Amino acid sequence: MDYFFMGFAAVILILNLIAFFGRVVPGPTIFDRLIGIGAIGTNTILFLLVLGILAGRLDKYIDVAIALAATGFLMLLALGRYFERKGDIDIND
Repeated sequence: MDYFFMGFAAVILILNLIAFFGRVVPGPTIFDRLIGIGAIGTNTILFLLVLGILAGRLDKYIDVAIALAATGFLMLLALGRYFERKGDIDIND
C-alpha cells in the first residue's frame, strides 16, 4: 500500500515538473523563469526523496538531496545577482 501512495506521489511530482517547465520556457519575464527554476529544483528534491523511500535507501538519497538543494540555492542567488546587475530585473518597482 505504501508503494502505491509513493508511486502516486512520484507521478504527481513528475506532472508538476512538466507544468513548471511550461512556466520556465515561455515565461514573460526573467523573474518568472527564476521562480520556475526554483520550483523545479524543489520538486526534484522531493522526487529524489520519494525515490529513496521506494528504493529503501533514504539515507543515501537524503545526502544527494541536500547537496542539490544547496547547489540550487546558490545558483538562484548567482543568477538573480547577475540579472540584477545586467539590468533585466528592476527590484525598485
